[in-house]
This record gives sequence, structure tokens and C-alpha cells, in this order.
Amino acid sequence: MRIFTILICLFLFSCNTVVGGVKGLGRDIKAATVYSRDALTGNPVSDESSK
Repeated sequence: MRIFTILICLFLFSCNTVVGGVKGLGRDIKAATVYSRDALTGNPVSDESSK
């Protein structure tokens, strides 16, 4: 019973880590895309202070 409980806990923690890693990677890709677009166009679309 103890081994079963440990395996379930490890499975839950690993799923949480994978989901968090994927979400973080998605945010990093989005930020890199926005900053690259701003740098290449010379028009900082994400800069709200220019309005």
C-alpha cells in the first residue's frame, strides 16, 4: 500500500511539472516572438507609452 501511495504522488507531481514546463515554454515563445517582431520592424507595437 505504501509503494502504491508513493507512485501516485510521484505521478501527480511529475504531471504538474510537465504542465508547468509547457506553460512556461509557451510564454517564453510568445515573448520572444513579440520582442523579435518589435526589433525587426523598428516599431515597438508592445510599447503602450508611444500613444
